[in-house]
Amino acid sequence: MTISVSTLDALISLLDDQDEQVFGSVKEKLFSLGAAALPKLEESLSTANSIEHVKKLEEIISHLKKEILLDRMKVWINSDNRSLIDGWLLVSSIHHPTISKEKIENSIQKIYREVWLEVTESMTSLEKVAVINHILFKINGFDISNSDNPNVESIILDKLLFSKIGNVYSLTILYLIIARNLHLDLFPIMLANKLLLVYEDNLAASLAFGTSTDKYLFYINVAHRGSVISPKEVQFLYDKSQKYGKVVTRIETDLSLIKKLLNLMYLIYTNEGEQEKLLLTEDLLALLEGH
Repeated sequence: MTISVSTLDALISLLDDQDEQVFGSVKEKLFSLGAAALPKLEESLSTANSIEHVKKLEEIISHLKKEILLDRMKVWINSDNRSLIDGWLLVSSIHHPTISKEKIENSIQKIYREVWLEVTESMTSLEKVAVINHILFKINGFDISNSDNPNVESIILDKLLFSKIGNVYSLTILYLIIARNLHLDLFPIMLANKLLLVYEDNLAASLAFGTSTDKYLFYINVAHRGSVISPKEVQFLYDKSQKYGKVVTRIETDLSLIKKLLNLMYLIYTNEGEQEKLLLTEDLLALLEGH
């Protein structure tokens, strides 16, 4: 919906009116304008002449940003060619609404290019994994947080890329994005409540480990700096977990990975009492219900 600047100014000036009915009508009108009204509303914050006016502006701005984020998440969920980075950016924007997609993509592209320069066509998949591990963990210094309590900084993209300290989910997703850019077909899998990456090669796996093994040639534990474990070692973990009734094995999707980040954010905001961000996270999780 388009609206003239003068009409928008007039609507915003009416927020000074003490009549709640007038405020309700103006608010609904501004809500209907959506993203088009945001720049002027944010500009008006600096010229607001009362605390009450500021509160009204902040209420409307907060609502509009929430609706815009929810709409963007709906578009991402229903896209046939969704990008994992875009989904992660949406999650990150809960905490950092002005996060720059361009800066994030440039930072990840820089890491990918460092890997790409070391990779050759003649390399095996395992050798390519070794290069990723070297660049990601040794050259760039990425690592898992030692904190017992999860924190937002280890999840949101800009903070992760700056501090280089993540959690098992965020670092595994970053690893997966770089691998995909290299056309290295890794898949995320949950095994006994652990998030791993797997490389699928049915023929090679059967030749290496026998026909009784699964179709995955090797597994990668990003939480242990990208260490590679064989299907036989995984079977040991599987059997051990099964003994205690903890076995959960499933291939993860981009949607389920983003849902894991949101669930972690939900836990953090609950513990920190961040009510507004908690409710927004809850709304985003509702959109992913069933995925």
